[in-house]
Amino acid sequence: MTNQIRQQSQKPSLISSVVAQRWLSQTPECETDKECCQLNQSRAEIAALERALTISQQQLANAQRQIEALTNTRKTLEQQLLESDENYRQALHCAHHDELTGLPNRVLLLDRLQQAMAQADRQQRPVALLFIDLDEFKNINDELGHAAGDRLLKEVAGRLSACLRCGDTACRYGGDEFLVLLGEIDADRSVAAVIEKIQSQLAESCSINGKPVAISASIGAAIYHHDGQSSIDLLNRADSAMYRAKKLKLSQAIG
Repeated sequence: MTNQIRQQSQKPSLISSVVAQRWLSQTPECETDKECCQLNQSRAEIAALERALTISQQQLANAQRQIEALTNTRKTLEQQLLESDENYRQALHCAHHDELTGLPNRVLLLDRLQQAMAQADRQQRPVALLFIDLDEFKNINDELGHAAGDRLLKEVAGRLSACLRCGDTACRYGGDEFLVLLGEIDADRSVAAVIEKIQSQLAESCSINGKPVAISASIGAAIYHHDGQSSIDLLNRADSAMYRAKKLKLSQAIG
């Protein structure tokens, strides 16, 4: 009985000795208890720094992933912004230009007319508005088809643009009607010269579906301030002058 108790009391000391030997084999020997405390404290601090380093590395990796995600998001947003800007420009262009000919439409023409009239008031220089209507355009649609009529309208638009200065504006008013805004004209004679040039350009025949097509137009003109004080006045006066020119052509043709 006594021997059994002695053996049991020796087992803990044996285990403690093995653990101590393993610890000592992995640890520099301490000469004093103070050195052992300092060593243990240093080990604890190193372990804490290692844990902090691991956490920092994880945070850095997370931050890098967030930066990459934000960079990709920024690129996506920049691309969407460019597309939105392009869509806005296209929508703005469509809102102010004729879809068929690409010329400014009546909305843009009237806006430019208002600006030209305001500038004319400051500089005391007249502004002219031409109202152009193609003669016998319905016959072309009926004989050659609407597609041929559309090609003819495009041809007319190109020829009108070729007759104008940089600051002038040609507009498709609707159907086979066009408007031309002439800014800073010198005198009535210069308006007549432009009308003559337009008539000459339109008189040259063009080929539609392999057939030569002759173009002619009736043109009326109105001068600011002479023919009105507002854009509507000018438009109405130019329209009336165009119809007078058309009736004159018809009377000459009948006679």
